[in-house]
Amino acid sequence: MFDMWMLSVSIYLVNSILSDIYTQNFLKEKYSKKVVFTIWSVIYFIIQIMIFEILDSRFPVGEVAGILLNICILLFLQFLFFEKEIQKQFFVVFSFIAGKEIIKYIVSIFNTVLNGFYHKILDYFIVKEIINTLEKSQVWLTVLNLTITILCTSFYGLLFFLFLYLISKKFVKKDYLLQTYENVFLILPCITALCISITIKMMIISVENGMTTIIFDTVPETKFWIPVICILLLSTIIASVTLFQKLVQYNEEMGKRAILENQVQQMQKEIVEIQNIYADIRGLRHDMRNHISNISLFVKNISNSESEELESYIGKMEQTVNQLDFSYQTGNPITDIIIHQKKQEAEKKQIEFYVDFAYPPNLRIDVYDIAIILNNALENAIEACYKVEGKKQIKLYSYVRGSLFFIEVENDFKEKIMIDEKNGLPISSKINKKLHGIGISNIQRCAKKYMGDIDIVISDLDGKNKFSITIMMNGKSKSM
Repeated sequence: MFDMWMLSVSIYLVNSILSDIYTQNFLKEKYSKKVVFTIWSVIYFIIQIMIFEILDSRFPVGEVAGILLNICILLFLQFLFFEKEIQKQFFVVFSFIAGKEIIKYIVSIFNTVLNGFYHKILDYFIVKEIINTLEKSQVWLTVLNLTITILCTSFYGLLFFLFLYLISKKFVKKDYLLQTYENVFLILPCITALCISITIKMMIISVENGMTTIIFDTVPETKFWIPVICILLLSTIIASVTLFQKLVQYNEEMGKRAILENQVQQMQKEIVEIQNIYADIRGLRHDMRNHISNISLFVKNISNSESEELESYIGKMEQTVNQLDFSYQTGNPITDIIIHQKKQEAEKKQIEFYVDFAYPPNLRIDVYDIAIILNNALENAIEACYKVEGKKQIKLYSYVRGSLFFIEVENDFKEKIMIDEKNGLPISSKINKKLHGIGISNIQRCAKKYMGDIDIVISDLDGKNKFSITIMMNGKSKSM
């Protein structure tokens, strides 16, 4: 009896530790992690002992009541130590309890098998007279029971940890706000597992003619089939989480793709219009220069003298005309337009803008893909650079190496940049991450279209934080 109590206490300790670690993977703590971990583990451990050991000995707690009590206890602890996020809290609690209840039946069969094996060893030692006194038998029983307790607790902890780890790993979008119907989809397999666990408990122990019967003795095959059923139930919960996360990622990817396609279409329309304006402006600029030159000569001939005031006035007119033309000649009017617009935007925000960019006419790279990259990269750079105090600058480079085309954008930044460990991309600091933070992912998508990728380097140069993104695209030569 004492041995069973020790096994139960050991499992309660494992539950207390794993429950907090698992919850911390999904929810944000109100206090420091160490404080929450310590207090949570102690409180949950004591409550389990008090309810399921001390109280249960006087007022037996049924299987259903025990599960409901566990759910209430964990929800209460989450309320005390974690930020409110109801949908996710219910998922965390139900998945944890479902795993705990199912795994205990696997371990109970493991315990039954071990007990049978150790009793055979004990019988063998008695027959061989290795154990020939009551004292020796007591010592051996204590050692064997302690060994069984350690092995069962370790096996339980390993299985439970593996189950919780897989759920945590498969639940990639932990910052995703669950909707009610999505939460129902995730919780239903857990509730199903709990219902089956209650049914298994009813099947394992039965009373016939006043005698307690264990199904493992009457139907030995259950020692195989119950663990199989339990493993399938655990796999179903993990599979439902995996499927849900795949759907979330797919929907996000489709949303980003739709935004990218809309961005390309909108840019194409705008650029066609600007190209027409650009052609008109260049013609107007050429004509205006001729007109100014003729007016200047005409006025000089009439007055037959030079006037400083007139010279200044005509000079200002020429400066105005010069502003009608684009600052950069990159080899393509579309990239000219984008860089010119971003330069004007940067100068309005007092950001130095340095450009050494040339469009690669000999490579099979769609200019609209380059336009998407330039537009997103420079927009992000201006936004980050604007928050920097004092002198700040953006640098844009491009170069060709064989069939590879490289674009590099470097800018100063102030705020701390967090990198997502899974995809290697910066995490948006904006509140609505679904609508923001897709600029760099769009850049990466354009690069991968040409068997390329992006490389991000964050450095500290002369006391200033520098963010550099390099985009590589593989465009076969048009002459090939």
